[in-house]
Amino acid sequence: MIGQREALHLFGCEVFDPAGHRVGIVGQLFLDEDTEQPAWITVQTGLFGTNESFVPLDGAAFDGDTLTVSVLKDTVRGAPHVALDDGDLLREQEHALYLYYGLEYGVTPVEPAPDVPAARDEPAELPAEYVEAVRLKLRRWVAAT
Repeated sequence: MIGQREALHLFGCEVFDPAGHRVGIVGQLFLDEDTEQPAWITVQTGLFGTNESFVPLDGAAFDGDTLTVSVLKDTVRGAPHVALDDGDLLREQEHALYLYYGLEYGVTPVEPAPDVPAARDEPAELPAEYVEAVRLKLRRWVAAT
């Protein structure tokens, strides 16, 4: 797991996939709002680094100079495009990224949702405020130099 101390050194470092292929350069860092731990990065890809793709930090390894992520280069390039002009991600954008990379979205609540029967054959529609309370939220982290 990459902590906040290592995260300060991620900006601008080269990113490689598990096969050793260069993916790009770290552009931005996003923290999990609940744990304050680094959760996602953006990787600048393309000829002049003009494209940015989100990459999860789950399973990533940082050796001080390079970051090796747990997803392949082609997977990163096929990730959903997310405009980064507006700051933090919208819930729909965040959810799309988690689905694309096959990661669990949100946290498992300790108690069942209010007014939702525990056992049903079809998925229950949860109240929006409940979903908002148990989901993960990514927040952009800007390092001041």
